[in-house]
Amino acid sequence: MKFQQTDNLYENWIKKHTMNTIIHSLKQYSFFDEHPHFIYLSMIEELYQNINNSIHLLNIHSHQYKYCKRLLYSIYSNLYTVYTKDYCLCETIQYYYFKNKKDVKELLQPFTSYEIDDEYLPIETFFRGIHQLIEVNLLYLLHEHNKIELLMDIENETIKDIIYHCISIWKQLIETLHLLSSLDELYYQKYRNMIYGTSGGESINLRKLQKKIQNLDTLLSFDIYETIVHKKKDRYLISAVKLYQYYSTQFWLTHFNLASSTNGIQNKGTKETPVLQLIDKCIHMVDTKINRSIYDVSQEVCDPSSRINICIQTTEKSIGKSIYNSSKEFLKKNK
Repeated sequence: MKFQQTDNLYENWIKKHTMNTIIHSLKQYSFFDEHPHFIYLSMIEELYQNINNSIHLLNIHSHQYKYCKRLLYSIYSNLYTVYTKDYCLCETIQYYYFKNKKDVKELLQPFTSYEIDDEYLPIETFFRGIHQLIEVNLLYLLHEHNKIELLMDIENETIKDIIYHCISIWKQLIETLHLLSSLDELYYQKYRNMIYGTSGGESINLRKLQKKIQNLDTLLSFDIYETIVHKKKDRYLISAVKLYQYYSTQFWLTHFNLASSTNGIQNKGTKETPVLQLIDKCIHMVDTKINRSIYDVSQEVCDPSSRINICIQTTEKSIGKSIYNSSKEFLKKNK
């Protein structure tokens, strides 16, 4: 089965239809059907090799080159560990046996084939490949997140394990954005003309996943405030969900920083969205049930007796005892 392109230009650009074809086709092998993690790893490895082989063609200084090579390898290495952590050596050997089969190689090859002028092929391979790398992981994260929702209030220990597993991937997706920030300023601005008209914000899986993560705390059956204040066992699940939400939001905050530093704060994105508007989405995303409950907890435990009133340069202020103790000698001398 071959999946067709759609009217979502971004999803065509990152070849989501090809990703879906690869996933569907590899599942015809019993090995990949039983070990689906390796399907996503096969695409990650294909992208890594292609990007890694073209970095030296980018218009970058030797220091930038070393930075890119090291960071790219670190991302790949960490993702490899995440995707293989539950498998033994024997299963990993089987994976490479099947991955190196002729028909599997032919299936993966179109994934990293791009039609663009030779002048822009190096940056296309880098920039487009990083976005494809993000999307492959989003497909996997969405699959894992669905497990979390199904198991909520049934297998909370399993949920925590899956959440921290997903967090490990979100950390690497944030690192990929750091990698994009290294692009040559002039070369990238010229290249932006080639990708005008769409943006990563049009990723269906990204929007769907971010919304699911943001609303995950609404599925908790217990009272968040009471669980935290009375130190109930489920507070560890709250911590896991909160960290999960933190990293998915951090991806957007990093994306805002990336857009600001690579395009200029006054600019618009490739879909005519002002860069400054990206921060509005981040503000909306941190408005979660857990974050609102933590505010209530802070009010509950507020203790004015832990503060000391002082005067610095004729200005009166109240500070905590730990802050006071670290500067009390200075404060005494300057009374």
